[in-house]
Amino acid sequence: MTATESQLDFEQLILRLERNHRCVLHLAKNLNSYKYEPKNYECFIRLRELKNAFSSLAKKQMLLFDEIQHHSLDFKAATEKVENSIRQYHVLEKEMAEYLLGL
Repeated sequence: MTATESQLDFEQLILRLERNHRCVLHLAKNLNSYKYEPKNYECFIRLRELKNAFSSLAKKQMLLFDEIQHHSLDFKAATEKVENSIRQYHVLEKEMAEYLLGL
């Protein structure tokens, strides 16, 4: 693998992470909307947990951006971490859908 190919691979990885990060921020912003106000105490607790989880994931993604951009990780490790981040997003997305259906 040449240096140019490696650089392109890292750039594609960063683009994937950026797209996913925008989705995380969008869903986190939606949770703050009055449309999703909890109806009872259980929903209030669930909403708070979801907000905290999205906030935590966004912070982890920002740290991952820094690690990738400063080449602190090799490509395989960076790919693994990005895939893990995307999996976490999908789990949170599913949990958010379950929360909304419970309203």
